[in-house]
Amino acid sequence: MPHAVDAVLQDALRRAGLPCRGAAPRLLALLRASEETHLTAPEIADLAAEAGLSLAPADLARQLEAFADHGLVSRLPTTGGEPVFDTQPEPHFHLVYEETARIVDLHVSPETLLAMLRDALARRPGGVEVMVVFRREEDGPAS
Repeated sequence: MPHAVDAVLQDALRRAGLPCRGAAPRLLALLRASEETHLTAPEIADLAAEAGLSLAPADLARQLEAFADHGLVSRLPTTGGEPVFDTQPEPHFHLVYEETARIVDLHVSPETLLAMLRDALARRPGGVEVMVVFRREEDGPAS
């Protein structure tokens, strides 16, 4: 199975025009295998170091930005100053709890999201902020 995963990651990197050898596939594999899906650069550096992958901070930052620019990870808008990367690149929704800086993935339908939003607004008037991020379209608008 590890060879199949390696092939999938290498194919994703190849399609993105990124190196398929060296640190890039190892880093991407670490991110995809991580139990935590929302990570800051320092947290990713710690994860890499624990796995024996040595990257200078500037190299790690460049690699993460390249992954994000090519849709292999995504950048999350947050209330903190540190950028947060989402290791699950497929589109999904998030709840961000400002007090604890906790981010929760929501894999729900748009209808369920709207119901959750209506409920949150009713329960905490003035205590909910909504941010909508329009992601870049890769191949033009869907039909």
